[in-house]
Amino acid sequence: MSFLKYLLFFFGFTLFLYLNNSNLIYSHIPTNNQISIQEIVDQHDKIKVQFAYDQDKIKINTLTDLKFSVLNSTTEEHIKNFLVRVVVTEGSELFGFDNITVNNGDFSVNHSFVNYGSHQVILRVDTNSSIIPASFNLIIPSYQTSPSSPFLVDSDKSKLDKDNTSTKSFTTYLIIGIGVAVSIGMTIILVSILKKKK
Repeated sequence: MSFLKYLLFFFGFTLFLYLNNSNLIYSHIPTNNQISIQEIVDQHDKIKVQFAYDQDKIKINTLTDLKFSVLNSTTEEHIKNFLVRVVVTEGSELFGFDNITVNNGDFSVNHSFVNYGSHQVILRVDTNSSIIPASFNLIIPSYQTSPSSPFLVDSDKSKLDKDNTSTKSFTTYLIIGIGVAVSIGMTIILVSILKKKK
């Protein structure tokens, strides 16, 4: 029963992050096509969280540098001196980086992914005056170039772009569906608990 509660909490928290960060946008500041930059802006606290990784270098069983920047969304200046926690999801597995102290607003973590597909990078920023949750998507294509063929041909690149778009749409619908299921499940559990107390 405790595992079920943990699972319901995890899916509920994921849904909360998704809905809270529904204004996720892809920034148009990258200097080349290999760097994928995503950002989320918390309008209430005027804090912008940016996430970036090199799409060209991301491979399974290889350390990937996941970069973050936390800024004041009004002044574009870095937020200084805060704590952060990062969680990377790989299917049912969670990999956490706890109590990272950040002095100048920029930080990174290295993670070695073991599975292809869509992953989530969940972040919690604790400043002196606010707590900012953020969630970003990261996709590792299931087919990658071999050492003998370091470049994708155009048809492979189009297929990869199409698959990435399909995966993002599927992930969105999956999260919404899970959120609805979790809400129903939590309601049933709450009703059964209240009946037992009577």
